[in-house]
Amino acid sequence: MAAADGERAGRRRWRDAAYPTVASIAEQLKGAVEIAAMERKQAMSVVRTVGVGVAITALLTVTTGCGKDEKPAPSSSTSSSTSAASSSSAAPSSASSAAPSGTAPLADYSNLLITAADIGADTTLGPPEQNPGGAAGVAVTFSNTSKTHTIEDLLMVFTDPAAAAEAASNKQSKLGKYVTGGPQPFSVGTNGVIVVGPSPDNTKSVTYVVFSEGKVVVDLEFDSGPNDAAPQDFVLDVAKKQDNAVKTRMTS
Repeated sequence: MAAADGERAGRRRWRDAAYPTVASIAEQLKGAVEIAAMERKQAMSVVRTVGVGVAITALLTVTTGCGKDEKPAPSSSTSSSTSAASSSSAAPSSASSAAPSGTAPLADYSNLLITAADIGADTTLGPPEQNPGGAAGVAVTFSNTSKTHTIEDLLMVFTDPAAAAEAASNKQSKLGKYVTGGPQPFSVGTNGVIVVGPSPDNTKSVTYVVFSEGKVVVDLEFDSGPNDAAPQDFVLDVAKKQDNAVKTRMTS
């Protein structure tokens, strides 16, 4: 019995001694938690303060930037529209360079041209111009070495022979821009005419020939010095060679 009482008394002493320790630890933990909570509040306060400061700084920067004479950059859609408008104004409009009605698709038609050898030994050939004026066809200039005599050879390609024949006929009324004189029938191709006379400014002699061959309209302008018109047999020979080149090389 005495031993049991002693054991119980020992337990009470251990418990009584342990309570202050546990209480002390609890108090310490409570204090630590409060300190941690306080530090967290302080940290959050700093973060909020810094965040507000950054936001205010950014706002002031934007406000200051907008307050200057500089205009804000346009949006991407506005920039694209402006760029497109600039490109449109820089490039020729389709209306101003519209191809004649009934012309064929744009392509390389240089194989239809005659060569310098067809003109004569004293002849040079300039680079062909593909689809001049935005219309299907090709143009080239032949000249002698001294550049005193030139032949401008223009071929315009249409979708069918009827359209080409009509275009050749319509061209007759416009020849006054190139040569002064009345058109005369020409024995090459369809609706062929020839006009011989001075240029409108009287600076040169001009012989102008227009005719159609199949789907192609042929314009030949022979230029030389005043009172030095190209010989008629020479003009006829060149025209026949160009007519034959179109006839044999133009595909359907």
